[in-house]
Parts: sequence; structure tokens; C-alpha cells
Amino acid sequence: MDRQTEGRYILRRYEYVYIFEPQEDIAKKSVDFVKKQYNSMGVTLLKEDEMGKRRLAYEINKQTDGFYYVTEIEIDDFSKLQEYESELKLNSDIIRFMKVRL
Repeated sequence: MDRQTEGRYILRRYEYVYIFEPQEDIAKKSVDFVKKQYNSMGVTLLKEDEMGKRRLAYEINKQTDGFYYVTEIEIDDFSKLQEYESELKLNSDIIRFMKVRL
């Protein structure tokens, strides 16, 4: 649980790196899904970068390419991120994702 100051959560910054299916239409749909989820959680999107289609370092789920998308966000409630990540794991269009606390 995040530390609280006088009943308010402290804003935390995270960077997410997503690897989506390499097909352009699926990748755009996945980017829209992420942005929609961010809006519903009340996340502040500080920076985003659509890096495009790139070769994977190793084969994942019989995929050799992936569409890379990087975001930097700010959020006050870590429990929302935990719920969000459980939804990401169920999304078959997302090959991998990684979160780094900044």
C-alpha cells in the first residue's frame, strides 16, 4: 500500500513499456485501449512514444516482431495499477508489458 499523507495518496511516477501484436490495426486498437484505461483510472499521461514495429530479441508466443509503445504516467493509487495489470494479462493483443517506478 502506498504511503499516505494526511489522508491523501502521494503521486507516483511510472514508465510502462508495452509490446503489442505487430499488425498495425491491432496495435492502434491496443494503444486506444491503454489510453482509455488510463482515463478511467484518472492517470496523468506525462509522455508517450509509439516506437513502431521492431524485431523482438527472442521469439515470444511464436512472434518475432512487435509494436512497441512507451508511456510515462503519474498516479496516486497503486491499487488501481494492480487491477489494470490483471486486465493487461488477459488481453491477447499484448505480447508483453513492463512497469518501472521512476
